Amino acid sequence: MSTDTQTTDNPFRNQPLSLDYAVETPETVVLHYQLAGPAVRLMAYTIDFVIRATITFVLMIIFTVAGLYLPGLATGLFLLWLFINGWGYYAICEGFFHGKTPGKNVLGLRVIHENGHPINFWMAINRNFIRAVDSTPLYIPALISMFCSRKFQRLGDLTAGTVVITERRVRLPREPVILEKIDPLPLNLLNQYKPDEQMLAVIGDFLSRRIAIDYKRGHELSRPLAHELARKFQFRGDPELVRKFPMAFIARVYVTFIPNEQNQAEEVAATPEPITEANIIQPAGSTEDWNE
Repeated sequence: MSTDTQTTDNPFRNQPLSLDYAVETPETVVLHYQLAGPAVRLMAYTIDFVIRATITFVLMIIFTVAGLYLPGLATGLFLLWLFINGWGYYAICEGFFHGKTPGKNVLGLRVIHENGHPINFWMAINRNFIRAVDSTPLYIPALISMFCSRKFQRLGDLTAGTVVITERRVRLPREPVILEKIDPLPLNLLNQYKPDEQMLAVIGDFLSRRIAIDYKRGHELSRPLAHELARKFQFRGDPELVRKFPMAFIARVYVTFIPNEQNQAEEVAATPEPITEANIIQPAGSTEDWNE
């Protein structure tokens, strides 16, 4: 009886520590990442430390010579560099280079937000503002925090809501999306919702890699996104067709909203084409409630 109680009270008892990290987006698409452990992060830090130390050594020689002529200015500039080297190096690199420092880039690491989004400059500043606490003494607080966190987050990560992941460098075959063969969605079947650039980029990347997966698997992967988009559009076409051909549906969403010179989406007639694999949506007699 006591054993059962202990198992219930401890939710992590049967959950082994894992590097797998899954994030569900608002579009109900699950993104899978691999967390970077302390060892590989230490290696990235070592690379960055060597780079910083080398630059500091070179600048020290330059400022020493300059100090013979402009001692006050040389001293001030060197102190400014020490500040940038100790704190600004990480904030600037991670803020402007997609969450990567040179050391992280060499080892395929990247800092992202916990929700899977890229970090911006202010997140990078927030994350590295706590570095002084993390690193004193000898980064022991950071190591303790990482080992106590299931996402291997140091104190700066916990403050900024970030994680460090290992990027999977897998090159999949790509094939251009032939836009001329895909009809845009009739605008009278949609509301005013418009997918953002990031969503359209994800759809475009998925469609360009469609040759790497079979027909059935492509529909399985695109079905959650197709249903979520149909809900946001309050789609007034035949819902059964969205369920049967979700990959074709998101392809038509892509063609409807990507910028193009001819503005084809605005010229689509209210009555769609006959049903084909590339043209699957036609008005239905009744509208499904996609909020269900």
